[in-house]
Amino acid sequence: MHPIQKTPSRAACLACRARKIRCDGRHPCSRCSHKGLSCVYRPSRRGGLRRSAELATHRPVAPQPLPQNPILFPAVTQQSLPIPTQRLSIQGQPEEDYDLTNILNLLSPFSGIRNLDLDVPRCDYQEISYGPGPLYLRAYTSDEDIFNAYYIHIHPFLSILQPPLSDQISDRPVPVEFPHINLDNIERSFLPHWPTSALTLALSAVLALIPLPQDPKPSSDSGVRSRRSCAQLFAEAAFGEVDKEIDRICQELSQSSVPMKQGMDASSLSLLSPVLALVMLSLYEYCQRGNLSRMRSRANQAITAAMDLSLHNSGPTATEAQRRAWWSAMFVLYLSSVDQQVSPIITLDDQRITTPYPSFRVSSEPWPLLLQAEQAIISVSEAINDCGTQSTMAVASVSERILRLDSEISTLLRDLDCSPQLELRTGADARAMQDMRTIARVLTHSARLRLHRFRAFMDIPLFLNKHCDIAAIQKRDAAHPLSGPRFESVFPFTEQQSSLICLKSSLAIARAYEDLAAPDRSRSPSGTPALDTTAETGHILPFFMCGAMQGSYVLLMTYYRLRAALLSDQVSIYHHLLHQPEPESEMQDAERLLRELRQGIESILGSVRLTTIFEGVGGMNHEIQAAYQAAFVVS
Repeated sequence: MHPIQKTPSRAACLACRARKIRCDGRHPCSRCSHKGLSCVYRPSRRGGLRRSAELATHRPVAPQPLPQNPILFPAVTQQSLPIPTQRLSIQGQPEEDYDLTNILNLLSPFSGIRNLDLDVPRCDYQEISYGPGPLYLRAYTSDEDIFNAYYIHIHPFLSILQPPLSDQISDRPVPVEFPHINLDNIERSFLPHWPTSALTLALSAVLALIPLPQDPKPSSDSGVRSRRSCAQLFAEAAFGEVDKEIDRICQELSQSSVPMKQGMDASSLSLLSPVLALVMLSLYEYCQRGNLSRMRSRANQAITAAMDLSLHNSGPTATEAQRRAWWSAMFVLYLSSVDQQVSPIITLDDQRITTPYPSFRVSSEPWPLLLQAEQAIISVSEAINDCGTQSTMAVASVSERILRLDSEISTLLRDLDCSPQLELRTGADARAMQDMRTIARVLTHSARLRLHRFRAFMDIPLFLNKHCDIAAIQKRDAAHPLSGPRFESVFPFTEQQSSLICLKSSLAIARAYEDLAAPDRSRSPSGTPALDTTAETGHILPFFMCGAMQGSYVLLMTYYRLRAALLSDQVSIYHHLLHQPEPESEMQDAERLLRELRQGIESILGSVRLTTIFEGVGGMNHEIQAAYQAAFVVS
């Protein structure tokens, strides 16, 4: 008799693997089907097929693509957090304990800012089966259609162009079918139209990342790779075209007898094209490529080009097109400085700047609020760094600086809370005004969280990787620069005060992200349609994702602390977080706040899921999801 050979067990889905239970290997497995969960499989990392499996295989099997919105991973206990080993739900029912290594293994491929120029997934394309069905990419047949798509998909988040002449704008993409071969080398000849300027090329780089509405599997490996390749084709062409356009413009201006500033025809978008293209390329490098150094390089180039064209000192006669070109360049310059915690090469108070801010013709303009929010984040980083230095700076001066910063941020938040008096009009600018104010609110509350977060939570790590100046589980320093006694002596707020400030700002951030993700976001304040769009955009341009990380960290840390106090019958030590608690109702007040904290994190998650088409910042979404799952078990 032949010996009975045991066949290896099937690969377990992520949900069963993390729960350490047997999985039947079906698609979906019986447990996920019964529980209504998303059943996701991940390729084995054990070094390939066993020999018996290789002999039995007739054709290569495709590894399952990593999901765009993966299942919320089963929870683990964060060992570094002050919570009991046994965990209870809000209703008091016991839940299972899990090992920290489970979540570390699940998180590692996704976490943090992902630099695609250094970390591009590699695989043998000859051994991948993509399954039946065509593969389509978004394309346009004219520059006019590219600009129409810009007003629908990009303008709401950063209005670098003047509003369109008509509100009746629709997105008219042309689905272009591609073969399932050579997806990483899409060529120009495949496309029905090649953009004619650096700006339309740069816009196309961002638009190419947006899946088509009829795409049945937008998160498939082939779809992601083809969009990545097409976007990079446009981006590289745009950067090459920038130099040509700058040389042409400078040559035309040098041959003109009129001085440069008066000689510019501001109504001609071609003169502003290289500056605006660099603005879009800076955002592209951050959101899609995850390349922070190249993001800053593009932003610096945009400012340099803008100053060469005298966009910074156009004075009151500056047209709206010039204003938006200059201040959008300043915006990405400050954004790159925030992300790398360095000083911008030119600051808002530079005396050479005379160009007014762009105008939406409302009582409280969003453009200055956006720039002031970025300035606040940079000022906070500098102040916090001074708190940790062993300099001879007087304690009183550092404390006064922190108090002044907190007061300035509070004033900025009051300005943002004032409802602007919008003129009776609709259209792209009405929608952009609302969304840009919401983004400014996220950035401003992020500045306040950065100022108070360490005092409130002492930088206890929660996320796997370090980003947005939040400590990481994997690479926690032995001694934090702010851990010494000097910090507590110079910081003018108590732990309780900073904790309450952080709680309020994080909940405000959650509400802001919820507003950005609302289905009726494309509607004007009066309720009339803002644009004649054919479909919901379904995405967010995620250059402000650090606000989601900051807010999620505070909400989760507060949740852990409050639940530990609830379980140990010590709610009284967190009375400062509750609204006028009384001894007989403090338990109910604490449970109510726990539910509010969870809802806040879910609001952030609902919004950041709309950013996952951009690979550079996609890891932040997965970090927040995993941390959420660690706190709230989905059984």
